[in-house]
Amino acid sequence: MDSAMACPHRVRRWLFWHRCFLLAGLLFMLFQLHAQALRVAISADDYPPFYYQQGDTLHGFSVEVLQAVATELGLSLQWQRLPWSRVVQHVVSGKADVITVFYKTDARAEQFYYSSERYLRDPIVLLCARPCQTAFDGNLASLAQQPVAVVRDFSYGPLLDRLEFSRAAVVDSDPMLFKQLIKQRLQLGIASLISVRHAPELKQAGDKVQILYPVLDYVDIYFAFSRQSAITPELVSRFDQVLQRYKKTEAYTVLLGRYQLIDL
Repeated sequence: MDSAMACPHRVRRWLFWHRCFLLAGLLFMLFQLHAQALRVAISADDYPPFYYQQGDTLHGFSVEVLQAVATELGLSLQWQRLPWSRVVQHVVSGKADVITVFYKTDARAEQFYYSSERYLRDPIVLLCARPCQTAFDGNLASLAQQPVAVVRDFSYGPLLDRLEFSRAAVVDSDPMLFKQLIKQRLQLGIASLISVRHAPELKQAGDKVQILYPVLDYVDIYFAFSRQSAITPELVSRFDQVLQRYKKTEAYTVLLGRYQLIDL
């Protein structure tokens, strides 16, 4: 074979192996995408209707929304149940990838990638132990003189987080807050109306805790992603696109109805 014939042959052979290499790389990337697991950090305490354990299965509105989006993206989910303060730190440090129920604040936006698409809106309310001695007309400034209990490391949205009021107590979870109100060890507390409606402690207690209206504020709920793990802005962008489409489906509307979240 002379050099004139050998040169085109070498070029074709190089192109063949180059295409094989590119195809192998593409297949590897697709495999990595489908094999990737999102490590989801949630509180060790059930937080209905967002997430709660029944037997060996995790249920809840946030669980089902995240699962629907992850499935379309070809991602699996690995759940980590931790004390709430460790949930936040695990995602900040990259030991977990995502928090399911998170309000957006300026400080948090520097620590996390947020989905740009909210998946629910949360009314925040003032709770009062009965017999309630507090009259509330919606004037947030009036709370400055009231001792109000809150949950440690919780945000209640930018408006309430900036509000100056006397914190009567800082408890470790919503269930603990509700129990303290029921026993009249606390008089006032702040909580999500969604969690109040679904809290088993309050359902069993009957009318021992009163919701004071009007609503203090409405806060959007997002998924928040770690900046220190393998999560990339590109993945969060794809997540947003899928979430936006999912919220327009009948399945999402049915989910809202199943968890009694339509009339918020």
